Amino acid sequence: MSSDTIVAVATAPGAAGVGVVRVSGSDAVALVAPLFKASDGRALADQPPRFLAFGKLFRPSGGLLDEVMVVRFAAPNSFTGEDVVEVQSHGGTYHLRELQAALLEASKSLPRPARLARPGEYTQRAFLNGKIDLTRAEAVADLIQSASSLAREAAVRQLGGGLQRSIEGLRVQTLGLLAECEAACDFPEEHEQVPGGADFSGRLEALILQLDALLDTARMGRMLSQGVRVALAGAPNVGKSSLLNALCNEDRAIVNEEPGTTRDWLEVRLAVQGLQVLLYDTAGLRDAAGAVEAEGVRRAWGLAREADLLLLVLDSSVPLQASALEVLRDAAGEILLVLNKSDLRAVWDLKDLSAALPSGARAWAAGADLKGHVAHVSARTRDGLDALMERIFEMALQGRSSQMLEAAALTQERHEHAARDARASLARARAAHASGAGVELLAVDLRAALDALGEIVGATPRAQVVEEIFRRFCIGK
Repeated sequence: MSSDTIVAVATAPGAAGVGVVRVSGSDAVALVAPLFKASDGRALADQPPRFLAFGKLFRPSGGLLDEVMVVRFAAPNSFTGEDVVEVQSHGGTYHLRELQAALLEASKSLPRPARLARPGEYTQRAFLNGKIDLTRAEAVADLIQSASSLAREAAVRQLGGGLQRSIEGLRVQTLGLLAECEAACDFPEEHEQVPGGADFSGRLEALILQLDALLDTARMGRMLSQGVRVALAGAPNVGKSSLLNALCNEDRAIVNEEPGTTRDWLEVRLAVQGLQVLLYDTAGLRDAAGAVEAEGVRRAWGLAREADLLLLVLDSSVPLQASALEVLRDAAGEILLVLNKSDLRAVWDLKDLSAALPSGARAWAAGADLKGHVAHVSARTRDGLDALMERIFEMALQGRSSQMLEAAALTQERHEHAARDARASLARARAAHASGAGVELLAVDLRAALDALGEIVGATPRAQVVEEIFRRFCIGK
């Protein structure tokens, strides 16, 4: 790990009453001390740890920078696990940059000058120094970037170590099974060829079931932390753009009677009952008139297939366009049929809609209760919009938002990938045990499962994964 002392503004840019510049590393106190004159006359090194000291901060040349509060944290009792000094001054982007520049300039007199911190480097050092695991490090970023109350609550729960404890529990059980296999390998005369018999098999099966339950949280965990992807799809002129504008209460999308107005997808972020919703308006589904529109239609099909919730918008005041219903065949997420222009006379009903559904969707309609998956709205009069927002929330989280906030959840794509790798390894171990395979094969699969679970919390980190996680942090955190 780098032994450099690092400096960065830790608060957001812009005018503010207070701003913070953070210094971390073995020379943190030596760097700030010559520039800080405490009002009580004590040197910075003599100030009690975690005690705010008031005084003045000067430039290396002697000019006054600001009246500040300074606090030092002695290693290992700091966020990074290193010596840390935080300077709390008046806010302001330019002013804080001046303080940061003065500290970097002053560090040139040290045997090893300080440098500007990289994005996420403070949190990365906290991880590398064993202060937090990777899931809690990611929770720091999620908390900073949270755009809804549910996202914030999910990040706070993960920051408290909920996911870490769940993963560590799985790792302890896996390690116990692996230890039995290793013992059988090292001392074959004292152990069965396949350890544990029915007891071993039962514990392995219980472990797989626990991992399955955790994997079931992945989709909703991602939606809580990153938002629900909701795609508006349908034929041209059914009112997709008008509906998007009505839902976000502003003219974000161009609305025109000319077909093909929307050529590319448009993203709008909404908060629905504390849940962040990423709402996508897409090009009308039809045979495109040109290459540009054709690309827009292709992207619309892609978003419709990948969305957590597909809102297929239909115009009930004109003859039903069965071609637009074809998108229902491949939708991976939840589906809600939105019958727009309810303020106009309808020329078809749910019976006609059911008959027009493509063959692959008729089974879905029969099993899901077609009427229960239809919403009537008018983008022009705003009738039915509140009910539509309620349906979006209910269908996205399937009525399980409260349970999700009480349980540990996989909130990142990498969590799910690693957990699925662990699950696959455990499944191979189960099959090997059932077939009476040698204990060496069992040990290989259990060790692979242990490593995969370790990747989630950082017990067996891959360097490129760690770098990617901290790259998305802001500088100063």
